[in-house]
Amino acid sequence: MEIANEQIFEKLFRDHYSLLCNYACRYITDSQTAEDIVQTFFISIWEKKHLTVTQETFLPYAFRAIRNSCINYYKSEIIKEDFIASLTEEWNLQLDDEDDFIYQKEVQLALQKLPEKCRKVFLLKCITGLKYKEIAEISNISVNTVKYHLGEAFRIMKEELKHLTFIFFLFFF
Repeated sequence: MEIANEQIFEKLFRDHYSLLCNYACRYITDSQTAEDIVQTFFISIWEKKHLTVTQETFLPYAFRAIRNSCINYYKSEIIKEDFIASLTEEWNLQLDDEDDFIYQKEVQLALQKLPEKCRKVFLLKCITGLKYKEIAEISNISVNTVKYHLGEAFRIMKEELKHLTFIFFLFFF
C-alpha cells in the first residue's frame, strides 16, 4: 500500500501512534520528546508519499526509524550538554578585569546579531571544534550549508567587531 493515500496514512497513524510512542519512551524518558519523535516520523513518511509499505513491513520499519531517531536525539543532547559546559567555561566572565568584560560583552552582542542557524553552526565550529560533517549531521543540513552559514557568520562577526579586530582574532583563532 502506498502512503500517499490519506486514508491509509490515517489508519497507520491511528493504529500505531500509541504503540510507537510507548516504544520511544523505552529510549527517551521524557514522554513529550518521545511523542515529538513519533510525530516527526509520521511527518517524514507522509512527505515520502511514494513510500510503499505492507502491513508486515510497516512496524519493523517504524521501530527501526524511531529507535534511530531516539539515538540521534541522545547524541545531539550529549553534544549540547558538552557545548554548554564548554561555552560556560570559555565565556566565564572575569569581572575583575573590566577590559575582558567589555570585550566579551561586545562579542556576545555580535553573536546575538547572527541568524539562529548561523549562530548555531558558528558556535559548534568555534567552541566545540566539530568538523563540517559532524555539524551537518547534528543540524540535519548539508556540508555545503554548514560552509555557507559559517561564511555568513564570519562575515557578520567581522563587520560587527571591526572596531575590535584583534579581539575577534584572539577569541576565534
